[in-house]
Amino acid sequence: MSEFKPKSFISEAGNAVASASYCPKKLTLLHAGIASAASLIVALLTYLLGTGIGDTGGLSGIGFRSALETAQSMLEIGVSILGPFWSLGFVAAALRLARRQQATPRTLLSGFRQWAPALRLLLLEGLIYLAVVLVAMQIGSFLYMMTPFSAQITALTEQLVASGTMDTEALNQLIAQLDYDTLMSIFWSMLPFMAIPSVVVIIPLSYRLRLAEFILMDAPQFGALYAILQSFRLMKKNCLRLLRLDLQFWWFFILEVLVQVLCYGDLILPLVGVELGMNGVLASFLFYALALVCQVGLYVWKKPQIITSYALFYNHLLPRENPEEM
Repeated sequence: MSEFKPKSFISEAGNAVASASYCPKKLTLLHAGIASAASLIVALLTYLLGTGIGDTGGLSGIGFRSALETAQSMLEIGVSILGPFWSLGFVAAALRLARRQQATPRTLLSGFRQWAPALRLLLLEGLIYLAVVLVAMQIGSFLYMMTPFSAQITALTEQLVASGTMDTEALNQLIAQLDYDTLMSIFWSMLPFMAIPSVVVIIPLSYRLRLAEFILMDAPQFGALYAILQSFRLMKKNCLRLLRLDLQFWWFFILEVLVQVLCYGDLILPLVGVELGMNGVLASFLFYALALVCQVGLYVWKKPQIITSYALFYNHLLPRENPEEM
């Protein structure tokens, strides 16, 4: 494998984007624009459904209220399912750009065309993360109980044992008798022991899985499990290299965070003494829409080069004599 130079990937990605036959910025505008428009429509529909649920009171409206609640739940579930498939289409486009192949709006549908292995990949990744978090939290809880911070939990356990009832209902009744300050004290003392082991394990794991989406879009015929195992294999001893590439885009990630913060402008501005002078719901939607517009602009500006850089990194790790064709 040749010497790793993060800036060379960025430079090559810029050349690939500049020389593409179909403008990658237009492709990104289409991809991000559709995703943002869908998010705004879903947010509006969710609000309208929530308002309808609130206005439908009494026994006479219970059927209509149940229908609205079901529609609201299905809408949220549908967005959470369709979003990842749409994102995979952009990954497929990045692979084509990295290999100087044509990426068109049709390429953005690749995730939907490969919906079966893509769904399996999402489920497998979710299960892996869930299992790791549960194990890490179990280790964290064990460590917590070995420290003086667990004195309040130990006292609760002793009270439960002394009562002679060890079931869940008795424990809930005992917790209900505690005051707010005591509960918060227990929560904050436990939080580091729960969160730190999870983060310590999840960050390396996420790097080992980072290429799974590229692999699936590159060779969907091999399936989701292959994509995960191949990602682990390719990322062996390469996690720090990918981290170095990530650090080249630190400014982009900060801007992404700031755009997300902009969503809550209607809540932040009053905290610093700025009165908006408009309806709270209207202000919330205006800031949300403004954040979406800024996100689309940010993505159109630099996202094609950035994601193509990661596609080039993936290509760099493949056997040089036989990179997989799209």
